[in-house]
Amino acid sequence: MGIFIGNLQPGTTTSDLLDFMGDQDGITDIEIVKRRSEQGEVRFGHVLFRSEDDAAKAIKLQQKKDLYGSMVLVREYIDRANSERRSADLQVDIDEESDRRGVDRRYM
Repeated sequence: MGIFIGNLQPGTTTSDLLDFMGDQDGITDIEIVKRRSEQGEVRFGHVLFRSEDDAAKAIKLQQKKDLYGSMVLVREYIDRANSERRSADLQVDIDEESDRRGVDRRYM
């Protein structure tokens, strides 16, 4: 299980996130994800834990905290790439887009 940490400042590193997490038990991995958008670079992090209890405790302890001048968003991390729910959501999006464009679904 893991947590999502959003609204990270440019230049934030995995070491910074580890320091931010403090003495949290059960951390197994930390990563920073960078994406470009029209507003500039977007950064967020994923912190993975050994157990759901450790992750839930971290979410509770890290709420409404500041990291380098930015109030970060901390919530449960959902791996959307491997989620059955995500697959179903994508199919609905494809179907709605097909309806708008008048695509004949027999060929999809």
